[in-house]
Amino acid sequence: MTDFKAIKGFNVKSLAADPKPTGVAGATWSSGGDLPAAQSDLAGAGTQTAALAWGGENTPRQVTAEYNGTAWTAGGSFPTAIVIQAGFGTQTAAISAGGFVSGSPGTTKLADIYDGTSWAEIAEMNTARSALTGTGTATAGLVFGGELRPGSTSATEEYNGSTWSNTGDLGTAIREGAQNIGIQTLALAVAGLNPANSAFVTQLQSYNGSTWSNVSGDLNTSRSRVGGSGTATSGIVFGGQSVLSPATRTANTEFWNGTTWTEVNNLATARSSGAGGGSGASSESALYFGGIPNTAATEEFTAATITDTIKNEGQIYYNSTAGTMNVTAIVYGTGAWASGGTLNTGRSDSAASINGTQDSSLIAGGTAPGAVAVAESYNGTSWTEVGDLNTARIAAAGAGTATAMLASGGEAGGPGLAITELWNGSSWTEVADLNTGRYGAAGAGTSTLALAFGGDPGPGAVAITESWDGSSWTEVADLNLARSLLAGMGTQTAALAVGGQPPNRAQTETWNGSSWTEVNDLNTATSRFAGAGSQTSAIVFGGFTPPVVNKTESWDGSSWTEVNNLAAARRNLMGTGTSTSGLGIGGTPDGNAQPGVTEEWTVPETVTNQVMTD
Repeated sequence: MTDFKAIKGFNVKSLAADPKPTGVAGATWSSGGDLPAAQSDLAGAGTQTAALAWGGENTPRQVTAEYNGTAWTAGGSFPTAIVIQAGFGTQTAAISAGGFVSGSPGTTKLADIYDGTSWAEIAEMNTARSALTGTGTATAGLVFGGELRPGSTSATEEYNGSTWSNTGDLGTAIREGAQNIGIQTLALAVAGLNPANSAFVTQLQSYNGSTWSNVSGDLNTSRSRVGGSGTATSGIVFGGQSVLSPATRTANTEFWNGTTWTEVNNLATARSSGAGGGSGASSESALYFGGIPNTAATEEFTAATITDTIKNEGQIYYNSTAGTMNVTAIVYGTGAWASGGTLNTGRSDSAASINGTQDSSLIAGGTAPGAVAVAESYNGTSWTEVGDLNTARIAAAGAGTATAMLASGGEAGGPGLAITELWNGSSWTEVADLNTGRYGAAGAGTSTLALAFGGDPGPGAVAITESWDGSSWTEVADLNLARSLLAGMGTQTAALAVGGQPPNRAQTETWNGSSWTEVNDLNTATSRFAGAGSQTSAIVFGGFTPPVVNKTESWDGSSWTEVNNLAAARRNLMGTGTSTSGLGIGGTPDGNAQPGVTEEWTVPETVTNQVMTD
């Protein structure tokens, strides 16, 4: 007998609670590529997949290294041997500010910028210091606190890409605090030492672009020489020195949600005086490298996603606390249409990238009225005109995506055309013709593996199906029912043909790569409508019954169900996307007016754990 794991790929689990949390709460640290050499008290900038490291206590001190998410490689040499400086920005636009110059008696005002290749000096800070904290970008940076040797400072400075300016002081001076938490206008000062008494700073401070204020919310583990990443409302700190004497390091990681700190998964190795990537951008993806004890190790912090848990669709587990058998399922809400961007050229009967998405689709040709060659691309918000078809035409069949689309057949005031054009993302090129010229055919598949079926050559509807292999069309098995102005969707080997005329049809057929099979009919016989989705999950909408309608029907692989209507009744419209995230584009309410209306179809979905019953 086949067991459950052989069918689904995983075992039934026995758990004391529902699946572990996603996001930062379920995040983990994992090993990344080692630095070229062990280093501590270095500076860092960038992200988990594009980080920069420079400086440090160990010889050689002027090394710069770049991280690509897997390994470190050498970058341009840092011009001065400096340690315990502030670092912020990106891998290709990083700022190094202040620090302690090796071999000198004190701190420095020096600042440098890295352009992805080499370092160059920029304007000096107003206050020389080391062990300061920095965050922000190369054109909107922030540094604060630090050590003067002797003495300490609460000074805060902002960098605008050319000069430094003093702004409001910290309420409590800090050195060796967490870098890279926030931006120039909204930052946090967290962890570190008070230079006046060498005690851990427990007071959390927030900067609003001009002044600092105290915020309620102490770390669970006080410390200094700590790593950081994220924003002022969603940040993480990690590692650090938690006891001053004898020196003790921690692996503790804590997450700030804007109100409180929560302990999450620890670093693999307790350490301090390392550097990190994250640059104020994310608490869900960070990097920590180098540090004390002397190490070259890199660790990557990655928030958990749905695939990191047992919470996968169809997953079954036993909740040993509740004594119930549960199944994890995607539950779909009620789909609805909402207004999208308006076409630049209102039209109907265009070819559409049927396998496009709600935020990346293309239509070409159509009637405005009269045949046009205009093509437009949709980015989820607005339409942009792109390269025209070589041949203006109406009712061509579409296949493919917004960057790789086929437009086949159509008409321009005469009999059906056989012309096929291929879109490569920037222009259209004529390729091999259909074997049978026609308009009003439906399309399915991609720009390299497509179908065109049904349509009208001129004398009347046909059942002809042709298959495209990327270079030529081949006639394959006919539809069971000849028709044109039908809706089509799916792939070259798993397509759906729906409705059409004459007269208006309700028939639905499925294609398995070699033949068509009649399945359950639409609830309402319709033609001149559009569709989106796949052979097993689709929607059709609008059309002519008569009259012109705004109805929508949903296909679950076996039957059609009427669902929420379009806002605007129209026929000869275009469709693209999926059954849960689609577009209804253009069309006409009466055959003369050609509005540029776009509507977006969205079905909300949630992943839930449901108790199984008999």
